[in-house]
Amino acid sequence: MSPEVKKGILLAPYTTFGIGGAAEYFAVASSEEELTLLAKYAREHNLRVSILGEGSNLLVSDSGVKGLVIKNEIKGITHKAENEKVLVTAGAGEGWDAFVLRTVETGWWGLENLSAIPGTVGATPIQNVGAYGVEVGNLIEEVKVYSLREQKFITMKSDECHFGYRDSIFKSEAGKDLIVVSVTYSLSTAPNPQIHYKDLAEYFSDHTNEPSQKEIRNAVVLIRSKKFPDWRQLGTAGSFFKNPVISTEHYNELTKQYDGLPGYPAGDGTIKVSLGWILDKVCNLRGARTGQVGTYENQSLVLINYGGATAVDVNAFAESVKEEVFKKTKILIEMEPQRW
Repeated sequence: MSPEVKKGILLAPYTTFGIGGAAEYFAVASSEEELTLLAKYAREHNLRVSILGEGSNLLVSDSGVKGLVIKNEIKGITHKAENEKVLVTAGAGEGWDAFVLRTVETGWWGLENLSAIPGTVGATPIQNVGAYGVEVGNLIEEVKVYSLREQKFITMKSDECHFGYRDSIFKSEAGKDLIVVSVTYSLSTAPNPQIHYKDLAEYFSDHTNEPSQKEIRNAVVLIRSKKFPDWRQLGTAGSFFKNPVISTEHYNELTKQYDGLPGYPAGDGTIKVSLGWILDKVCNLRGARTGQVGTYENQSLVLINYGGATAVDVNAFAESVKEEVFKKTKILIEMEPQRW
């Protein structure tokens, strides 16, 4: 039985920003078979396909989305142990934090630093989700995808995904026809606490023993709760801007002007700088607000929809932030969420 395709479904309730017009066509895929049937429907009706997870890293235009929006709800979790290594495969529609919690409760190390991030498993390779010193791309063994162009399922190894900072092949022209179906993570039963990141290092500074996996997860949840708003209460898409990567020369010039600017080596003579610090200390934009859009009072990288904001409002505010940063630092910053 083919999944139902509906017309004119408002997308705002399907995003954590609470913003966006209607999908021209909308359907839910709960299995690989349903996904192939919906892909066939899109081909036969000459419709562009857009894939929706939990809409936590997405800004939908006020005019909505042309074509067929497929909400990916393919679920299921399996694992295969190889000595201390555990390969855990999760369906793209699994809720990310519930999945992370399950790995922690089972004693599979690796994902605990990525706790409390909204979204689905399927979004993690696309965005190469990272937090507190861990990037998911370093833990992904393979990604199973459906190719709209080739009309078949393909398994891609980690190196074929071209993971970069908040980037992957799935964001590029080469990967735009690939729909993530499941992700296999390489985890471990051997304790491997990653607490070198500044916030975690400070949190555990008075611990005499290495923290447990559950302690690390609890610390991350607590730290994030102080930095990020509850998306169920305030419209948000998490960090709205990427931390910029600039040349060492550019960074050195900025430190002469702005003493204390945090920077971290990013390879090839580049430095990743803290945009949050720039927004706070240089641009004085923490808690800034125009109408119903503003930066979050506890984390200026986060934009907030205080209620009734439109995509036009968010884009206008974001552009004003970009202009202010460029004026003060000559850094051109990039927005992180996908925009439909």
